[in-house]
Amino acid sequence: MEPAVSFRHSDTVLRYLNRLYARDLRQFSFTGGSVADWQAEARPALRRLLGLDAMAEELAGHQPSVELEESEQLEGFSRRLGRIYTEPDWPVEFWLLQPEGNGPFPLAILPHGHSPRGHDIYAGVHHGDPDRIRRIEQRDADVAVQAAKHGFLAIALNTRGFECNCVPDLNARHDGRDCHSELIHALLAGRTAIGERLWDMERALDWASGLPNVDATRVLAMGNSGGGVATSYAAACDERVTVAVPSCSFATYVGENGLAHHCDCNVVPGIYRFGEFGDVAGLTAPRHLLIVNGRKDTLFPPGEVERAVEGVRSIYQAAGVPERFEHRWGPEGHRFYSSLMWPFVQSAISDGTA
Repeated sequence: MEPAVSFRHSDTVLRYLNRLYARDLRQFSFTGGSVADWQAEARPALRRLLGLDAMAEELAGHQPSVELEESEQLEGFSRRLGRIYTEPDWPVEFWLLQPEGNGPFPLAILPHGHSPRGHDIYAGVHHGDPDRIRRIEQRDADVAVQAAKHGFLAIALNTRGFECNCVPDLNARHDGRDCHSELIHALLAGRTAIGERLWDMERALDWASGLPNVDATRVLAMGNSGGGVATSYAAACDERVTVAVPSCSFATYVGENGLAHHCDCNVVPGIYRFGEFGDVAGLTAPRHLLIVNGRKDTLFPPGEVERAVEGVRSIYQAAGVPERFEHRWGPEGHRFYSSLMWPFVQSAISDGTA
């Protein structure tokens, strides 16, 4: 894949896009002042834009239920498959990994990106598939296993839009992309795909927070790629998340060359009337946020990453907690970087502010 930075639209197209996405049209672009006052208006507006308020109204009478299968004891932790009915007829699979001991354990909720049964990979379940084994070993992809070994009760949640939690593109009308099919159906119902993914994460968090061995005052959200996008929005919208680590997913929505950086299933209609991705991530302040990108990740040009990061940094500085935000570069491509992530997470969890 060619790096996005090597392409550029014509001057005519760029003039059109610059007018379309003009900063003065962004109602909640942070321009200074009280971060708390800005967030008090911006966060509810973002939840409405994502369709979360509409889903809450539509599903007001639904009480999610959970089914758990038998537990498997592994080295240092146990693992079991579960399903949570986040909607009356919609089971969402997840893996629950619990460290040895009685707890209470901090909680990790871990959405994955573009991969069928990506929650299996996060939980270290490879089914003997050489490609999955390679991804686990070479991309640090078994983050739920890592979380359990770091003392977290970990939930590897099947992201909506991917097998087995999707509306499949049966006739390949959407190029065989189940995530695109899911997006279309969400939009037709007045929802967004990101909103549905956050809904599932929040319902899993509701359930797990009530477990007797969980310390719900310490909650980590972490994911790579599309899971990183979901992590950023979850931390922005749900203040129960105390530490967030979006990986290989953060940049401006649209670059100075006019290219959009994210998959269409991550697009929120009207987001540029709200703000830039840095404004969304800034809603996490004053909680702990680590953004990680890969130097060789061709999806996100370094200049556009840095532009978005500066927006987040300015919000954390205005909030008086610049030390709670970090951006780190991994040396390779589109993957997790455990050696960069876990020291930040452990420090945040142990310092008494997360």
